[in-house]
Amino acid sequence: MVNYVKIALLVSAVCMEAVMAHGLEVSSVIGDHMVLQRDARVALWGWDTAGTELQISFRGQTASAKADSNGKWLVRIPSGDAGGPFILKIQGSSELVFNDVLVGEVWIAGGQSNMWWPLVKCENADKEIAAADYPRLRMWDANTADKSAGWQATTPQRTVKAKWEVTTPETAKAYPGVPYFFARDLFIKLQVPVGVLNLAVPGTDIEMHMSKALGDACPPSGTDKKPKEDNTAGYGQLFNGMVLPAAPFTAKGFLWWQGENNADRPTQYKSLLAALIQEWRTVFEIPDAPFLFVELHNFGNRIDRMQDAPWPALRDAQRATMLKVRNAYLVGVLDICPDPAGIWEIHPTRKQVAAERLLHAALVTAYGNGNDVGFGPRFKQAIFKDGAAVLSFECVGGGLQAVNGGELKAFTLAGADQKFFNAAAVIKDGTIVVTAKEVPQPVAVRYAWANNPVGNLVNKDGLPATAFRSDDWELKMDK
Repeated sequence: MVNYVKIALLVSAVCMEAVMAHGLEVSSVIGDHMVLQRDARVALWGWDTAGTELQISFRGQTASAKADSNGKWLVRIPSGDAGGPFILKIQGSSELVFNDVLVGEVWIAGGQSNMWWPLVKCENADKEIAAADYPRLRMWDANTADKSAGWQATTPQRTVKAKWEVTTPETAKAYPGVPYFFARDLFIKLQVPVGVLNLAVPGTDIEMHMSKALGDACPPSGTDKKPKEDNTAGYGQLFNGMVLPAAPFTAKGFLWWQGENNADRPTQYKSLLAALIQEWRTVFEIPDAPFLFVELHNFGNRIDRMQDAPWPALRDAQRATMLKVRNAYLVGVLDICPDPAGIWEIHPTRKQVAAERLLHAALVTAYGNGNDVGFGPRFKQAIFKDGAAVLSFECVGGGLQAVNGGELKAFTLAGADQKFFNAAAVIKDGTIVVTAKEVPQPVAVRYAWANNPVGNLVNKDGLPATAFRSDDWELKMDK
């Protein structure tokens, strides 16, 4: 994938610089009220008349740059420790002054509707909005298009119609719920300014959020359906119109919730998600940044058996990506919808739950909080012996348990014939022992393998396990 990323970036750079600059300008992500990542050499960039010498001043530090033959310039300047407000000044053919600049923690949020879902539609919205008085929490929302359809472009854009907002009850109404709750709780935890760049757009394939060249390099395979041609017309266009105008704004890490639109292409998604992670890290120039992504939640009718369906297959692709890509982590939310969930609960309103799980993950992966487990039980291996599957896990914290101390559910076993049956599961000596009378010689085990499973495995920190399987058989799909 590395070569494809380099090709995509080269194409983007050529297209971006094709328009000559005449006078000093910057992307809208550099503006009043912005939050810069603390303790970093943060990227600042823009355009000016070719050959212009520029000077950038911030917190007593200065950096120099020269606009190249296409007018592009970029500098990195030390941000220092958390604090503010400060003034950022850029002097070139003219002068730009940005006020009320804070320094703290910055995260980039992307995906489709569940990451975009507005605070005003979340659970307890009135109470949450009334309490949203956090002047040191800022949001830059790139999705200001009509009906939140996102800004699409066939060629890379320099900027997008967006601005940094200071959090008040009035401004928070339009905020995306998960990024807001994550930022709020991170602010409360760390007591430093927090900024979020929102790049999420509802109803979108993952290919819209990455360069078209890279998306084309990851074609459907196996049992994947081929997308209709009219659905692929916008591939790469949100990357051009929203992602590139924000890059390379320096951040701590990424938050991602997407996959619903790609659920009928789970095999392809393994390549697509891994490629997107690498491309976003590359364009934002933060190659080691944690990438935290949300498992597809429980959805549809509750079912107490294994189900060959798109959503568990997509979850499997998400889990495979976590295991393959360095510093990428999957956050479980199979309990986010009410029990029993509504048939079409595709937009659960309890966004606080997802944000809290993302925060747990961030505290461990980005901030080194050793007192937090960070994740639910993570399947490690299965040993098949004496007619049972003995499962071991990571991230167990104080131990494994079923929700409310009940019996473990949603485990299934299969023999060599690949036919799965419901199985009994018990916790024993830190492992889970799974048996089924219909499967005297099991060779495969799966957990929570349905669109809306009844799984209830958690650790004693209350964090749920994600769906998993021990086999690598070709996945089937119910018609």
